[in-house]
Amino acid sequence: MRGDLYDRPDLYDLIAQPDLVMQGFYVETARSLGPRVLDLACGTGRFSIALAEAGLTVTGGDLSASMLDRARQSAEVRGLSIDFVALDMRDFDLSGRTFDTVMIAANSLLHLHTHAEFTGFFSSVARHLAPQGRLLFDVFVPSLKLLTLAPNDRQLVGRFPHPALGKVTLEETIVYDPVTQISQADWYWSTPDAPDFWANSLTLRQIFPQEMPLLSRLGGLELLERYGNFDRSPLSAETYRQVCVCGHP
Repeated sequence: MRGDLYDRPDLYDLIAQPDLVMQGFYVETARSLGPRVLDLACGTGRFSIALAEAGLTVTGGDLSASMLDRARQSAEVRGLSIDFVALDMRDFDLSGRTFDTVMIAANSLLHLHTHAEFTGFFSSVARHLAPQGRLLFDVFVPSLKLLTLAPNDRQLVGRFPHPALGKVTLEETIVYDPVTQISQADWYWSTPDAPDFWANSLTLRQIFPQEMPLLSRLGGLELLERYGNFDRSPLSAETYRQVCVCGHP
């Protein structure tokens, strides 16, 4: 069966495991900026919940109703008050509300593909960002090794325990278009008794480091700081992340 990963929160949560270093960067940076946080592409709420548990006032936004339903359930179980809202990060309006921090974690920015979508995203963030507020996000530095795999070459992503299905294996194939800079990853989910019981596709824009400052300017924001990892180490030829901080010019 093939479908949308974001309609399967149970599978999504297998790959979206807690990363305490990543979480610590977002929580501590947001706490230093002020109490109001907008968590875009919040998914099932793993960062929204951590932010709320740190005492921040959190709004979580996502396009997927299934993700938001699971996020609300997770917050309710923990006794947390988080405002989860349906929105499209390419163009959103929260009725004049502004935030000290707007964040979009774990490569979610790569769901944007075109200059028009990036313009809409950064412009929407700029409208919702307090004067001294910051946009925080992280994306991978494109991996030429992964992007030049043979189209049918399946790679193991990981093996995970599922509460109902038992042992689940995830494999992927990747096809990259160097003109559009978009990679299509096809994910294949299996159990010992049900090979390829579920499949989904992820089309992700690859953003090279020299391009990032230009994309942020499309929507009127400046790339103020950029690191190679969540410990704020410098971006270098050896690092594989771009951890970015943007603000008003």
